[in-house]
Amino acid sequence: MKDDLGWGEVGLFPASSPHGRISTPHLDTFGREGLVFKEAYAGYTVCAPSRTTFFTGRHSGNFKAAGLNGEGIDPEKNVSLLPRVLKQAGYRTGLFGKSAPLTSPLQQGFDAFLGQVDQALCHNMYPKDIDHGMEQLNFKLSGNDKPKSRELCMNNPDLYNYTIDVFHESAMQWLEEAAKGEEPFFLYVSYTIPHAGGWGDAPKTPEDGNPVPSDLQYADKPWPDVEKDHAAVITYLDAKVGDIMARLKFLGVDQNTLVFFASDNGAHLEGGHKIQFFDSTGGLPGHKRSMYEGGVRSPSMVRWPGRIQPGRSSNFPWAFWDVLPTLAELAGAPVPPGLDGLSIAQELTGLPQKEHEYLYFTWLGDGGKVNSGPPGYTVRQGQWKGMVPHCQEASVLPSSGDEMRLYDLSADPLETTDVSKQHPEVVQGLKALVMKEKLTCYCYQCGWTPPKEPAELVV
Repeated sequence: MKDDLGWGEVGLFPASSPHGRISTPHLDTFGREGLVFKEAYAGYTVCAPSRTTFFTGRHSGNFKAAGLNGEGIDPEKNVSLLPRVLKQAGYRTGLFGKSAPLTSPLQQGFDAFLGQVDQALCHNMYPKDIDHGMEQLNFKLSGNDKPKSRELCMNNPDLYNYTIDVFHESAMQWLEEAAKGEEPFFLYVSYTIPHAGGWGDAPKTPEDGNPVPSDLQYADKPWPDVEKDHAAVITYLDAKVGDIMARLKFLGVDQNTLVFFASDNGAHLEGGHKIQFFDSTGGLPGHKRSMYEGGVRSPSMVRWPGRIQPGRSSNFPWAFWDVLPTLAELAGAPVPPGLDGLSIAQELTGLPQKEHEYLYFTWLGDGGKVNSGPPGYTVRQGQWKGMVPHCQEASVLPSSGDEMRLYDLSADPLETTDVSKQHPEVVQGLKALVMKEKLTCYCYQCGWTPPKEPAELVV
Protein backbone atom coordinates (compact mmCIF):
# COMPACT_ATOMS: atom_id res chain seq x y z
CA MET A 1 0.00 0.00 0.00
CA LYS A 2 1.39 3.39 -1.04
CA ASP A 3 0.32 6.77 0.31
CA ASP A 4 -0.70 9.42 -2.26
CA LEU A 5 1.04 7.84 -5.26
CA GLY A 6 -0.38 9.28 -8.47
CA TRP A 7 -1.80 7.19 -11.32
CA GLY A 8 0.85 8.52 -13.70
CA GLU A 9 3.85 8.08 -11.40
CA VAL A 10 4.55 4.42 -12.24
CA GLY A 11 6.31 3.76 -15.53
CA LEU A 12 3.68 1.42 -17.01
CA PHE A 13 0.95 4.06 -16.65
CA PRO A 14 0.62 6.97 -19.09
CA ALA A 15 2.20 10.33 -18.29
CA SER A 16 3.92 13.04 -20.26
CA SER A 17 6.25 15.63 -18.77
CA PRO A 18 9.09 17.81 -20.12
CA HIS A 19 11.08 16.61 -17.10
CA GLY A 20 10.84 12.97 -18.15
CA ARG A 21 9.50 9.99 -16.29
CA ILE A 22 10.29 9.03 -12.70
CA SER A 23 12.36 5.83 -12.74
CA THR A 24 10.43 2.77 -11.48
CA PRO A 25 12.27 -0.22 -13.00
CA HIS A 26 11.20 -2.75 -10.37
CA LEU A 27 7.54 -1.77 -10.59
CA ASP A 28 7.72 -1.91 -14.37
CA THR A 29 9.06 -5.46 -14.11
CA PHE A 30 6.35 -6.28 -11.55
CA GLY A 31 3.66 -5.16 -13.99
CA ARG A 32 5.15 -6.97 -16.98
CA GLU A 33 5.27 -10.16 -14.92
CA GLY A 34 1.69 -9.75 -13.78
CA LEU A 35 -1.52 -7.87 -14.46
CA VAL A 36 -1.83 -4.09 -14.83
CA PHE A 37 -5.24 -2.57 -14.02
CA LYS A 38 -5.76 0.69 -15.92
CA GLU A 39 -9.18 1.49 -14.39
CA ALA A 40 -8.78 0.33 -10.80
CA TYR A 41 -9.83 2.65 -7.99
CA ALA A 42 -8.71 3.31 -4.46
CA GLY A 43 -11.45 3.41 -1.86
CA TYR A 44 -11.70 7.18 -1.54
CA THR A 45 -9.95 10.41 -2.41
CA VAL A 46 -8.17 10.73 0.97
CA CYS A 47 -6.36 8.22 3.14
CA ALA A 48 -8.28 6.89 6.14
CA PRO A 49 -11.69 6.51 4.46
CA SER A 50 -9.97 4.82 1.51
CA ARG A 51 -8.25 2.30 3.76
CA THR A 52 -11.51 1.81 5.66
CA THR A 53 -13.04 0.50 2.42
CA PHE A 54 -9.99 -1.76 1.96
CA PHE A 55 -10.30 -3.36 5.39
CA THR A 56 -14.11 -3.58 5.59
CA GLY A 57 -15.33 -4.24 2.03
CA ARG A 58 -17.77 -1.32 2.27
CA HIS A 59 -17.86 1.94 0.32
CA SER A 60 -18.46 5.36 1.87
CA GLY A 61 -22.09 5.51 0.82
CA ASN A 62 -22.76 2.80 3.40
CA PHE A 63 -20.33 3.85 6.15
CA LYS A 64 -23.09 5.45 8.19
CA ALA A 65 -25.28 2.34 8.04
CA ALA A 66 -22.32 0.22 9.13
CA GLY A 67 -21.41 2.57 12.00
CA LEU A 68 -18.08 3.57 10.42
CA ASN A 69 -16.68 7.09 10.77
CA GLY A 70 -14.09 6.71 8.02
CA GLU A 71 -11.18 7.73 10.25
CA GLY A 72 -10.65 5.05 12.87
CA ILE A 73 -12.13 1.64 13.69
CA ASP A 74 -12.55 0.78 17.36
CA PRO A 75 -11.11 -2.67 18.12
CA GLU A 76 -14.17 -3.44 20.21
CA LYS A 77 -16.48 -2.79 17.28
CA ASN A 78 -18.04 -5.90 15.80
CA VAL A 79 -17.10 -5.39 12.16
CA SER A 80 -15.72 -7.85 9.64
CA LEU A 81 -12.12 -6.91 8.81
CA LEU A 82 -9.81 -8.35 6.19
CA PRO A 83 -7.08 -9.49 8.63
CA ARG A 84 -9.66 -11.12 10.91
CA VAL A 85 -11.15 -13.04 7.99
CA LEU A 86 -7.73 -14.30 6.89
CA LYS A 87 -6.58 -15.08 10.43
CA GLN A 88 -9.70 -17.19 10.98
CA ALA A 89 -8.84 -19.02 7.76
CA GLY A 90 -5.48 -20.06 9.25
CA TYR A 91 -3.28 -17.29 7.91
CA ARG A 92 -0.35 -15.79 9.77
CA THR A 93 -0.78 -12.00 9.57
CA GLY A 94 1.59 -9.04 9.86
CA LEU A 95 1.25 -5.27 9.45
CA PHE A 96 4.22 -2.94 9.05
CA GLY A 97 3.86 0.82 8.52
CA LYS A 98 0.77 2.99 8.64
CA SER A 99 -2.14 1.16 10.26
CA ALA A 100 -4.96 3.72 9.86
CA PRO A 101 -7.87 3.20 10.24
CA LEU A 102 -6.99 0.27 12.52
CA THR A 103 -6.44 1.69 15.98
CA SER A 104 -5.12 -1.53 17.56
CA PRO A 105 -3.87 -3.91 14.87
CA LEU A 106 -3.18 -6.83 17.22
CA GLN A 107 -6.79 -6.72 18.40
CA GLN A 108 -8.05 -6.43 14.83
CA GLY A 109 -6.62 -9.53 13.22
CA PHE A 110 -2.85 -9.04 12.97
CA ASP A 111 -0.33 -11.25 14.76
CA ALA A 112 2.52 -8.75 14.45
CA PHE A 113 2.67 -4.97 14.13
CA LEU A 114 5.35 -2.31 13.97
CA GLY A 115 4.50 1.09 12.53
CA GLN A 116 2.34 4.10 13.28
CA VAL A 117 -1.28 4.10 14.41
CA ASP A 118 -1.78 7.87 14.41
CA GLN A 119 -1.90 8.93 10.77
CA ALA A 120 -0.92 12.51 11.64
CA LEU A 121 2.34 11.26 13.13
CA CYS A 122 3.11 9.46 9.87
CA HIS A 123 3.90 12.82 8.24
CA ASN A 124 7.14 12.93 10.21
CA MET A 125 9.57 10.58 8.49
CA TYR A 126 12.20 10.91 11.27
CA PRO A 127 10.25 10.51 14.56
CA LYS A 128 11.85 9.65 17.89
CA ASP A 129 9.35 6.88 18.58
CA ILE A 130 6.95 4.67 16.64
CA ASP A 131 4.48 1.96 17.69
CA HIS A 132 5.05 -1.72 18.37
CA GLY A 133 2.64 -4.45 19.44
CA MET A 134 -0.17 -3.26 21.68
CA GLU A 135 1.34 0.07 22.69
CA GLN A 136 2.04 3.39 21.00
CA LEU A 137 5.27 5.40 20.93
CA ASN A 138 7.05 2.54 22.69
CA PHE A 139 9.62 1.69 19.98
CA LYS A 140 12.51 4.13 20.14
CA LEU A 141 14.40 5.31 17.05
CA SER A 142 17.51 6.52 18.81
CA GLY A 143 19.08 7.96 15.69
CA ASN A 144 16.38 10.62 15.57
CA ASP A 145 17.09 12.16 18.98
CA LYS A 146 19.52 14.60 17.41
CA PRO A 147 18.66 17.81 15.49
CA LYS A 148 17.07 17.10 12.09
CA SER A 149 16.73 18.96 8.84
CA ARG A 150 16.75 18.14 5.15
CA GLU A 151 20.45 18.97 4.91
CA LEU A 152 21.47 17.03 8.04
CA CYS A 153 19.47 13.91 7.21
CA MET A 154 20.56 13.76 3.58
CA ASN A 155 24.22 14.45 4.32
CA ASN A 156 24.35 11.81 7.08
CA PRO A 157 21.71 9.17 6.23
CA ASP A 158 23.43 6.43 8.24
CA LEU A 159 23.11 8.46 11.43
CA TYR A 160 19.31 8.70 11.29
CA ASN A 161 16.36 6.28 11.25
CA TYR A 162 14.16 6.83 8.19
CA THR A 163 10.78 5.26 8.95
CA ILE A 164 10.45 3.65 5.53
CA ASP A 165 13.65 1.69 6.14
CA VAL A 166 12.48 0.65 9.62
CA PHE A 167 9.08 -0.52 8.36
CA HIS A 168 10.59 -2.36 5.42
CA GLU A 169 13.35 -4.20 7.25
CA SER A 170 10.97 -5.28 10.01
CA ALA A 171 8.50 -6.53 7.39
CA MET A 172 11.24 -8.48 5.61
CA GLN A 173 12.34 -10.14 8.85
CA TRP A 174 8.74 -11.18 9.46
CA LEU A 175 8.41 -12.41 5.87
CA GLU A 176 11.46 -14.62 6.15
CA GLU A 177 10.04 -16.30 9.24
CA ALA A 178 6.53 -16.60 7.80
CA ALA A 179 7.78 -18.12 4.54
CA LYS A 180 9.48 -20.92 6.50
CA GLY A 181 6.28 -21.85 8.31
CA GLU A 182 3.53 -24.25 7.31
CA GLU A 183 0.70 -21.70 7.51
CA PRO A 184 -0.10 -19.38 4.62
CA PHE A 185 0.68 -15.74 5.35
CA PHE A 186 -0.81 -12.28 4.77
CA LEU A 187 1.69 -9.41 4.90
CA TYR A 188 0.40 -5.83 4.70
CA VAL A 189 3.29 -3.42 4.05
CA SER A 190 1.91 0.10 4.32
CA TYR A 191 4.50 2.68 3.30
CA THR A 192 3.94 6.33 4.22
CA ILE A 193 5.37 7.68 0.95
CA PRO A 194 5.14 9.58 -1.33
CA HIS A 195 2.88 11.49 1.08
CA ALA A 196 4.37 14.90 1.87
CA GLY A 197 6.13 15.15 5.20
CA GLY A 198 8.78 16.82 7.25
CA TRP A 199 11.97 16.29 9.20
CA GLY A 200 10.77 17.68 12.55
CA ASP A 201 8.76 16.12 15.36
CA ALA A 202 5.07 15.56 14.66
CA PRO A 203 2.36 16.61 15.24
CA LYS A 204 3.86 20.05 14.60
CA THR A 205 5.88 18.85 11.63
CA PRO A 206 5.02 20.98 8.61
CA GLU A 207 4.55 19.15 5.30
CA ASP A 208 7.38 20.99 3.61
CA GLY A 209 8.51 18.42 1.10
CA ASN A 210 9.18 14.71 0.70
CA PRO A 211 11.87 13.54 3.14
CA VAL A 212 14.15 10.91 1.63
CA PRO A 213 17.73 9.90 2.57
CA SER A 214 19.10 10.59 -0.92
CA ASP A 215 18.06 12.31 -4.13
CA LEU A 216 19.64 9.42 -6.05
CA GLN A 217 20.08 10.07 -9.78
CA TYR A 218 18.04 13.27 -9.53
CA ALA A 219 20.52 15.12 -7.28
CA ASP A 220 22.06 17.15 -10.10
CA LYS A 221 18.83 17.93 -11.93
CA PRO A 222 18.05 21.66 -12.33
CA TRP A 223 14.76 21.17 -10.50
CA PRO A 224 13.34 22.61 -7.27
CA ASP A 225 14.44 20.57 -4.24
CA VAL A 226 10.87 19.48 -3.57
CA GLU A 227 10.61 17.91 -7.04
CA LYS A 228 14.00 16.20 -6.79
CA ASP A 229 12.89 14.78 -3.45
CA HIS A 230 9.53 13.70 -4.88
CA ALA A 231 11.11 11.79 -7.75
CA ALA A 232 13.71 10.27 -5.44
CA VAL A 233 11.18 9.05 -2.88
CA ILE A 234 9.23 7.19 -5.57
CA THR A 235 12.39 5.58 -6.96
CA TYR A 236 13.39 4.76 -3.36
CA LEU A 237 9.99 3.11 -2.91
CA ASP A 238 10.46 1.22 -6.17
CA ALA A 239 13.66 -0.31 -4.79
CA LYS A 240 11.74 -1.56 -1.74
CA VAL A 241 9.24 -3.31 -4.01
CA GLY A 242 12.15 -4.86 -5.90
CA ASP A 243 13.56 -6.14 -2.62
CA ILE A 244 10.23 -7.75 -1.67
CA MET A 245 10.05 -9.57 -4.99
CA ALA A 246 13.67 -10.72 -4.77
CA ARG A 247 13.11 -12.10 -1.28
CA LEU A 248 10.00 -14.01 -2.32
CA LYS A 249 12.06 -15.71 -5.01
CA PHE A 250 14.97 -16.39 -2.65
CA LEU A 251 12.61 -17.90 -0.08
CA GLY A 252 11.07 -20.18 -2.69
CA VAL A 253 7.51 -18.90 -2.30
CA ASP A 254 7.33 -16.60 -5.32
CA GLN A 255 5.20 -18.86 -7.53
CA ASN A 256 2.40 -19.23 -5.00
CA THR A 257 2.36 -15.72 -3.53
CA LEU A 258 -0.20 -13.19 -4.71
CA VAL A 259 1.03 -9.59 -4.43
CA PHE A 260 -1.16 -6.51 -4.81
CA PHE A 261 0.37 -3.08 -5.42
CA ALA A 262 -1.86 0.00 -5.01
CA SER A 263 -2.11 3.59 -3.79
CA ASP A 264 -4.70 4.78 -1.28
CA ASN A 265 -5.78 7.79 -3.38
CA GLY A 266 -4.67 10.03 -6.22
CA ALA A 267 -1.60 12.23 -6.54
CA HIS A 268 -1.08 14.85 -3.86
CA LEU A 269 -0.11 18.48 -4.31
CA GLU A 270 1.15 19.11 -0.81
CA GLY A 271 4.44 20.25 0.68
CA GLY A 272 5.17 22.39 -2.37
CA HIS A 273 5.00 19.55 -4.92
CA LYS A 274 3.17 20.37 -8.15
CA ILE A 275 1.33 17.53 -9.88
CA GLN A 276 2.08 19.10 -13.27
CA PHE A 277 5.85 18.76 -12.82
CA PHE A 278 5.86 15.01 -13.58
CA ASP A 279 2.26 14.79 -14.82
CA SER A 280 1.56 12.83 -11.65
CA THR A 281 -2.07 12.11 -12.57
CA GLY A 282 -1.20 10.82 -16.03
CA GLY A 283 -3.39 13.51 -17.58
CA LEU A 284 -6.45 12.60 -15.54
CA PRO A 285 -8.28 15.64 -14.11
CA GLY A 286 -8.30 16.15 -10.36
CA HIS A 287 -5.97 14.94 -7.66
CA LYS A 288 -6.13 13.97 -3.98
CA ARG A 289 -9.33 15.47 -2.47
CA SER A 290 -11.19 15.40 -5.77
CA MET A 291 -13.96 13.20 -7.16
CA TYR A 292 -12.49 13.45 -10.66
CA GLU A 293 -10.58 10.39 -11.85
CA GLY A 294 -7.21 11.81 -10.80
CA GLY A 295 -8.39 11.80 -7.19
CA VAL A 296 -9.53 8.19 -6.95
CA ARG A 297 -7.80 6.19 -9.71
CA SER A 298 -5.01 3.96 -8.35
CA PRO A 299 -1.97 2.64 -10.27
CA SER A 300 -2.90 -0.90 -9.28
CA MET A 301 -1.05 -4.04 -10.36
CA VAL A 302 -1.24 -7.68 -9.29
CA ARG A 303 1.38 -10.41 -9.63
CA TRP A 304 0.91 -14.14 -9.03
CA PRO A 305 3.24 -16.24 -11.21
CA GLY A 306 1.48 -19.51 -10.50
CA ARG A 307 -1.95 -18.25 -11.57
CA ILE A 308 -1.79 -14.92 -13.43
CA GLN A 309 -0.63 -14.89 -17.03
CA PRO A 310 2.17 -12.30 -17.33
CA GLY A 311 1.94 -9.22 -19.52
CA ARG A 312 -1.80 -8.72 -19.20
CA SER A 313 -3.54 -5.34 -19.03
CA SER A 314 -7.13 -4.94 -17.88
CA ASN A 315 -9.69 -2.15 -18.10
CA PHE A 316 -11.98 -3.91 -15.64
CA PRO A 317 -13.12 -1.31 -13.05
CA TRP A 318 -12.89 -2.35 -9.42
CA ALA A 319 -12.20 -0.63 -6.11
CA PHE A 320 -10.67 -1.26 -2.69
CA TRP A 321 -13.88 -2.67 -1.24
CA ASP A 322 -13.42 -5.65 -3.59
CA VAL A 323 -10.18 -6.77 -1.91
CA LEU A 324 -11.78 -8.41 1.14
CA PRO A 325 -14.18 -10.68 -0.80
CA THR A 326 -11.46 -11.46 -3.35
CA LEU A 327 -8.89 -12.57 -0.78
CA ALA A 328 -11.53 -14.38 1.25
CA GLU A 329 -12.49 -16.45 -1.80
CA LEU A 330 -8.89 -17.23 -2.67
CA ALA A 331 -8.15 -18.19 0.94
CA GLY A 332 -11.17 -20.47 1.10
CA ALA A 333 -12.73 -18.34 3.83
CA PRO A 334 -16.42 -17.46 4.17
CA VAL A 335 -17.19 -14.06 2.68
CA PRO A 336 -18.86 -11.89 5.35
CA PRO A 337 -22.46 -10.98 4.49
CA GLY A 338 -23.59 -7.49 3.55
CA LEU A 339 -20.42 -6.27 1.84
CA ASP A 340 -20.39 -3.80 -1.04
CA GLY A 341 -17.44 -5.49 -2.71
CA LEU A 342 -17.37 -8.45 -5.03
CA SER A 343 -14.62 -10.96 -5.66
CA ILE A 344 -12.49 -10.22 -8.72
CA ALA A 345 -10.70 -13.58 -8.50
CA GLN A 346 -11.99 -14.52 -11.95
CA GLU A 347 -10.59 -11.36 -13.54
CA LEU A 348 -7.21 -12.03 -11.94
CA THR A 349 -6.93 -15.38 -13.68
CA GLY A 350 -8.46 -14.31 -17.00
CA LEU A 351 -11.87 -15.96 -16.61
CA PRO A 352 -15.27 -14.31 -17.21
CA GLN A 353 -15.85 -11.84 -14.38
CA LYS A 354 -19.08 -10.50 -12.93
CA GLU A 355 -19.15 -6.70 -13.10
CA HIS A 356 -20.22 -4.16 -10.50
CA GLU A 357 -23.66 -2.68 -10.82
CA TYR A 358 -22.03 0.60 -9.80
CA LEU A 359 -19.04 2.19 -8.03
CA TYR A 360 -19.73 4.99 -5.56
CA PHE A 361 -17.63 7.70 -3.87
CA THR A 362 -18.47 10.71 -1.71
CA TRP A 363 -16.66 13.99 -1.10
CA LEU A 364 -17.23 17.72 -0.60
CA GLY A 365 -17.54 19.60 -3.89
CA ASP A 366 -16.02 18.59 -7.19
CA GLY A 367 -12.49 19.94 -7.29
CA GLY A 368 -9.95 19.52 -4.55
CA LYS A 369 -10.79 22.39 -2.30
CA VAL A 370 -13.04 22.22 0.72
CA ASN A 371 -16.08 24.03 -0.57
CA SER A 372 -18.98 25.45 1.37
CA GLY A 373 -22.21 23.52 1.37
CA PRO A 374 -23.09 19.85 1.86
CA PRO A 375 -21.08 16.97 0.38
CA GLY A 376 -21.90 15.17 -2.84
CA TYR A 377 -21.11 11.95 -4.65
CA THR A 378 -20.02 10.29 -7.87
CA VAL A 379 -21.46 7.09 -9.25
CA ARG A 380 -19.98 5.05 -12.07
CA GLN A 381 -22.01 2.51 -14.01
CA GLY A 382 -20.28 1.05 -17.04
CA GLN A 383 -19.08 3.88 -19.27
CA TRP A 384 -21.11 6.52 -17.42
CA LYS A 385 -19.96 8.60 -14.49
CA GLY A 386 -22.38 10.93 -12.75
CA MET A 387 -21.02 13.65 -10.45
CA VAL A 388 -23.10 15.56 -7.91
CA PRO A 389 -20.90 18.14 -6.14
CA HIS A 390 -23.50 18.85 -3.44
CA CYS A 391 -26.50 16.84 -2.23
CA GLN A 392 -29.45 18.50 -0.55
CA GLU A 393 -28.30 19.74 2.83
CA ALA A 394 -31.33 18.77 4.90
CA SER A 395 -31.15 15.02 4.31
CA VAL A 396 -27.57 14.47 3.07
CA LEU A 397 -29.08 11.85 0.78
CA PRO A 398 -29.11 11.63 -3.01
CA SER A 399 -32.31 12.97 -4.49
CA SER A 400 -33.93 13.47 -7.88
CA GLY A 401 -33.38 17.23 -7.55
CA ASP A 402 -29.56 17.00 -7.34
CA GLU A 403 -27.63 18.71 -10.12
CA MET A 404 -25.64 15.94 -11.78
CA ARG A 405 -22.86 16.26 -14.33
CA LEU A 406 -22.40 13.31 -16.64
CA TYR A 407 -19.25 12.03 -18.31
CA ASP A 408 -18.83 9.23 -20.85
CA LEU A 409 -15.55 7.68 -19.70
CA SER A 410 -15.28 5.48 -22.80
CA ALA A 411 -15.32 8.44 -25.21
CA ASP A 412 -14.04 11.10 -22.82
CA PRO A 413 -11.67 9.52 -20.25
CA LEU A 414 -10.34 12.95 -19.25
CA GLU A 415 -13.82 14.17 -18.25
CA THR A 416 -13.69 17.28 -20.41
CA THR A 417 -17.36 17.43 -21.47
CA ASP A 418 -20.51 17.30 -19.37
CA VAL A 419 -23.10 15.42 -21.48
CA SER A 420 -25.93 15.44 -18.94
CA LYS A 421 -28.21 17.49 -21.22
CA GLN A 422 -27.65 15.10 -24.13
CA HIS A 423 -28.46 12.02 -22.01
CA PRO A 424 -31.13 12.95 -19.45
CA GLU A 425 -32.32 9.35 -19.31
CA VAL A 426 -28.88 8.24 -18.08
CA VAL A 427 -28.87 10.96 -15.42
CA GLN A 428 -32.31 9.93 -14.28
CA GLY A 429 -31.28 6.29 -14.15
CA LEU A 430 -28.14 6.95 -12.09
CA LYS A 431 -30.08 9.06 -9.58
CA ALA A 432 -32.75 6.39 -9.30
CA LEU A 433 -30.09 3.76 -8.70
CA VAL A 434 -28.37 5.47 -5.76
CA MET A 435 -31.71 6.46 -4.24
CA LYS A 436 -32.91 2.86 -4.48
CA GLU A 437 -29.72 1.72 -2.74
CA LYS A 438 -30.37 4.19 0.12
CA LEU A 439 -26.80 5.54 -0.02
CA THR A 440 -25.75 8.68 1.83
CA CYS A 441 -23.74 11.69 0.65
CA TYR A 442 -21.77 11.90 3.89
CA CYS A 443 -18.11 12.72 3.33
CA TYR A 444 -15.26 11.70 5.63
CA GLN A 445 -12.02 13.41 6.63
CA CYS A 446 -13.28 16.35 4.58
CA GLY A 447 -13.79 19.13 7.14
CA TRP A 448 -17.57 18.98 6.86
CA THR A 449 -19.73 18.88 9.99
CA PRO A 450 -22.74 16.57 9.72
CA PRO A 451 -26.13 18.00 10.70
CA LYS A 452 -27.48 17.04 14.10
CA GLU A 453 -29.79 14.08 14.12
CA PRO A 454 -33.42 15.09 14.85
CA ALA A 455 -34.36 14.54 18.47
CA GLU A 456 -36.56 11.57 19.28
CA LEU A 457 -40.11 12.45 20.28
CA VAL A 458 -41.22 10.93 23.57
CA VAL A 459 -44.97 10.71 24.11
